[in-house]
Formats: sequence, C-alpha cells, structure tokens
Amino acid sequence: MSRRRPRRKPATFRRVLLVFLAVAVGVAVYLFWGRRPPERATAPPSPAPTAPPAPPARKAEPRPSGVPTDFEAAGEVRRGVVAVVLDDVGYQEAALGLLEKLDVPVALSVLPGTPRASEAIALAKKKGWDLMVHLPMEPEAGRAETGSIGVGDDDAAIESRVLAALAAVPGAIGLNNHQGSRATADERVVRDVLSVVRERGLFFLDSRTTPATVVGRIAREMKVPVLARDVFLDDAAAEASDAGGTPAALETAWDRALGVAAKNGHVIVIAHPHPETIAFLLRKLPGISRTGPLPVRVAELLD
Repeated sequence: MSRRRPRRKPATFRRVLLVFLAVAVGVAVYLFWGRRPPERATAPPSPAPTAPPAPPARKAEPRPSGVPTDFEAAGEVRRGVVAVVLDDVGYQEAALGLLEKLDVPVALSVLPGTPRASEAIALAKKKGWDLMVHLPMEPEAGRAETGSIGVGDDDAAIESRVLAALAAVPGAIGLNNHQGSRATADERVVRDVLSVVRERGLFFLDSRTTPATVVGRIAREMKVPVLARDVFLDDAAAEASDAGGTPAALETAWDRALGVAAKNGHVIVIAHPHPETIAFLLRKLPGISRTGPLPVRVAELLD
C-alpha cells in the first residue's frame, strides 16, 4: 500500500500572507510617524545685542602757543596764562602786609640791600612764590641805583656785583634788571651778567626798559634761560598822562595784558608794590581764571 503525499498549499496563499505582512508593517509605520505633530520651524538665533555706538570723542581744545604742557583746560578754553612780577620789593613793610593777602602765584623781585629785603624773602618762601633779584643796572638817563652795573665797569667788577646781589637775596631763582636801559643795550655788559646767571643755573627776565636791549639775543646765543616783560602795569608816565589818573591807567594796562595773553597764550606783567597797584591786583587776580588767563609762576613759562 503506497504512502499518500501531503498536498502543497497553493502559491496564492503565500502571496496573500506576504501582502498582509507588508500592509501591517506599512500601517505600523504610518501610525508611528504619520501621526506625530509636525515639527515647528525653528527661527534663526537672534543676533547678540550690540552695545549702542559710543559718542564721538570730544575734540581736545587747541592749547594756546607758549602755554606749558601741564596746563589743562577745565571745561572751557582758557585765555592763556598770566605771570605777575612785583619789582622794587623790600622798601616798605606795609606793602608786604598787603601782598600777603594775595592767594595766587606772583614773583617778588627784591632789590639787594633794601631795609625789608629779609621780610620779602621770607614772604616769598612762605607763599611758595618765585623769588628773584632785582639787579640794579645803569639807565640811559636819570639817577642810577647805588651799586648799579654799568658800561664803565670792567668784567671782574660786573661779575662781583652780580654775585653780591645774589648773596643778598638767598634762594633767588632768577634775576631781572632794575632800570638798565643803557647797560642792557651793551653786549659786553650783558654777556658778563649772563655768564654768572648761566653758571648758577638761574634765568634772566629782561624788564625791557629800552627797545635797544640785546638781552634776548645774547641769552639765546649763550643758551641762558630768558624771558621778557610784556606789559608794565603801573607805568608812571602812563598814569600821569591818563585823564582818569592811576585807576584808569591801571585798567588800560590790564586790558592790554589780557589781550596779549589771549593772542600769544601768555603774558608777563611787571608791577610795583604801590598801595594802589596791590589793591588793584587784589581785586583782579582772585577768580580771574574763570573768565581770563590763569595766574602762574613766572618760572613756569621757561622753555
């Protein structure tokens, strides 16, 4: 008896099964991926906040020519600087008492041998002011001060007199001529004087009592620190000729000084210790830097 072979399932059954499986997989994939919420489009990252642009740098105010580099404008353009030198100091004690009230820098130029020279020297040191020798030199006309340096003096005599004047005003850092319209126009005399000034490491202020002065030229040749007076505040001739007298003449000279400071950046004013002059300076100098030039020590104007 022969064994019966099992019948094969038709091929269509397998195909149906494969289709079913494929459909099932497709449904599963759809359910997993097709129903996920759509991803939101991400916005590009915001740029980092930028700091507001810096304000343009304020342009520095131009510094007037001739003004030392350590002077700084305080929120406004200064009208230059002013250095006041008081000549002929050492005669009157009352003048020194008035000068002590000044709280701005000035220079005291002391005549050697005057009765109050020591008090004037002490005042300058107490105030921290520049101390100078008011060196007597020969005028073109009029009476010369005792011991004045003149064109008739030999070189040794000139050197001796300059050294004696310096010894009488210890601590002086400079000299300026008292009178001297004749002596400061003489090259030999000026060279002799400036030789001592150079050896001592001092400076010379030309009072400019004559337009014929050779002090500036000779000093530059000898490389001696030199300055020159711009304005005489209390010129006796100007006071005598002014219809308003001394008060008007002082105002006129002061206005001229302010003009020089505004134009050139600095002005050197020479005055004398007369009561009217000191009273004028006591009114004008305090607070002047708010609207006018800045008061400075005369030595600050040296190159």
